[in-house]
Amino acid sequence: MPPQRDTSPSAYQEVFVTELRARRDMAGLSRNRLAAALGCTPQWLAKVETFEKPPSEGLADDLDTYFQTGGLFRRLWEKHQEARKLGLIPSGFQPLIAAEKRADEISVYEPVLIPGLFQTDEYARLLFSVGLRPDKVDELVAIRMERQKVLAGSECPVVFSLIREAVLRDLPSEVRSGQCKHLLDLMSQPTICIQVLPVDALVFHPAGYQVLGFDKGAAVAYMEGTGGNGQMLTDPVVIRKLSTLFNMARAEALPGGESASLIRRIMQEDN
Repeated sequence: MPPQRDTSPSAYQEVFVTELRARRDMAGLSRNRLAAALGCTPQWLAKVETFEKPPSEGLADDLDTYFQTGGLFRRLWEKHQEARKLGLIPSGFQPLIAAEKRADEISVYEPVLIPGLFQTDEYARLLFSVGLRPDKVDELVAIRMERQKVLAGSECPVVFSLIREAVLRDLPSEVRSGQCKHLLDLMSQPTICIQVLPVDALVFHPAGYQVLGFDKGAAVAYMEGTGGNGQMLTDPVVIRKLSTLFNMARAEALPGGESASLIRRIMQEDN
């Protein structure tokens, strides 16, 4: 069976391979000689040149050193990695990730899952593992953990989150303790407020959403959709309605201290 070529290499990967071939040809180097100089096998180098394998960070650095290209291959590799990550994120979800990095206030209502900003590595891995190859799961989990960096630093947003009690109780036993502990740790941060909607709360919104406010610029909202097919909303009237719905739901939620106590009890139920 002939080797499989990557049918969707990024533009940066295309340029990386073009530069690699061109510089090898100009230097009069066979693939075997260049591979020997770089300390890799000619078979692996051939797979990079024919798009069977993506270039690695080590290869980029070695090529820069060997051909004295001033970091050209390293920059192309970094841009390829960014493009690859972006390609893994559903197009409808990409604007939310960009907006989260600029927001100074985020209100999150989640009726089905732990919000992505609060998920542990183990919980996210469990969610992504259904129907996906392990290597893709690793990449998607890494992207999710990278996204959570917006919660750290001196300019992190203030986050208000409403999570249904049923979501916590439905956590699989293998991830429940770690996920609950992570929520409790987050609640100790002055910029994060997590409240639990008890089972008898009169809140019936079927879809999760976020409202994001900015120091400069109008607020926006993100409405969740199955399979990453959510959408960003910018209509001020719609956003005001969602903000009102969030505040009404928050009135049904347990206060912070009671929410923490309930999370702690759920965490200990398996012990």
